[in-house]
Amino acid sequence: MNDEIGSLLRQLGVTKGARHLRSAPAPREVEERPARDDGTPPPLELLLPGGRLMEAADGACFVVERVYPTHYRHGNDTLADLLAIEPGEGARYALDQRLSGQTFRDFLFLDTETTGLAGAGALAFMVGVAFFEPHVAVVEGRVVELDVLVVRQYFLRDHGDEPVMLRLLDELLTNRAGLISFNGRSFDVPLLDNRYLMNRLRGRLLDVPHIDLLPPARRLYRARLGSCALGSLEQNLLGLHRTQDDVPGWLIPSLYYNYLRTGDARELTRVFYHNEMDMLSMVTLAARIFRQLSTSVCDDAIDLVSLGRWQADLGLHAEAERTLRSALDSDLPLEAYQLALYHLSNLYKRTNRRPEAVIAWQQLAAVSTSDVAAYVELAKHYEWHAGDVPAAVEWTEHALALLDRLPLTPNTRLTRSELTHRLRRLEKKLG
Repeated sequence: MNDEIGSLLRQLGVTKGARHLRSAPAPREVEERPARDDGTPPPLELLLPGGRLMEAADGACFVVERVYPTHYRHGNDTLADLLAIEPGEGARYALDQRLSGQTFRDFLFLDTETTGLAGAGALAFMVGVAFFEPHVAVVEGRVVELDVLVVRQYFLRDHGDEPVMLRLLDELLTNRAGLISFNGRSFDVPLLDNRYLMNRLRGRLLDVPHIDLLPPARRLYRARLGSCALGSLEQNLLGLHRTQDDVPGWLIPSLYYNYLRTGDARELTRVFYHNEMDMLSMVTLAARIFRQLSTSVCDDAIDLVSLGRWQADLGLHAEAERTLRSALDSDLPLEAYQLALYHLSNLYKRTNRRPEAVIAWQQLAAVSTSDVAAYVELAKHYEWHAGDVPAAVEWTEHALALLDRLPLTPNTRLTRSELTHRLRRLEKKLG
């Protein structure tokens, strides 16, 4: 927009964003002053107690801050649960090799609300952060230092606030050991890094250790819960149900655009609530995930199967065996029981423990009603390792008999062809 057009718009009374709105009065005056009924939208500071402008040389950014004691309960968990765990366990699970020796007290939780899902024009109009810090308090007449969780939200009244917000975020990250996000590695961090680039600023988001909670949540809970969206995890894992103050994520961009157009921020209070709940949930979700990684103890036996599979994939064979055996000793649905046996037998085979693998394959064959994998493994074992061709024939015939009871599909047709070929070869050996 050139200077001439800008001057003309100002003469007509057109303003951008909400910078023209008057600041909130002092707290006592707010309580005493009746609500305005002239239709003027209330300012942000009045709608969001605890909000203030953080000034900088080239502008300002609106910031809302709330402080939670660590004994605060969010769903079934407290915020303090995370501080009893070390993030170094995540290095063993390939989350980030730089996590060893760190503490969750030094990490920064990060969550953004944006104007779109992708593209160079997408803007993070709200950046929420949460972090632990010491707080001095008087308890029973004694001065003590306690941990609190600070939830801080940077908000763009208009696009001109963005450079200030980005610098404030970078300054905050200076003294932090790393980031914790939910899908931030794929979305939030690349988007913010692009905004630093667009504003000709140097950001350090890509340089620090980063724990993205979405991948481990999928590894641990998808088999049981299906959806691993944060809202689904809150309801089905963390025991949290949001109030009616929340807003669905798909609606958030339009609420911000409406604010820019009208200056009315009343509906945006729901976005602040949504972002705040996201960050609190990340704290308790991180505690749940890292506790299970460090102890190999899960809330549900199905999650134990998922954890054991993950450990086996990473080569943590001793841990995987203990976890899968613990799952098999629990009350598992049939499908999960079969899956645990399958992964345990593969673990034994991979570590050259064939006698134990044979037992696992036999147990799996005894409960299999739609899969001949265990029968095939037993046929291979008896033919090539035990030298017992009659036993190999027997297991191959069992596999073919099971296929007869299954629907004819391209996969079963191919498997039948392979098994028939195997049976003919074995019969020649017997002949």
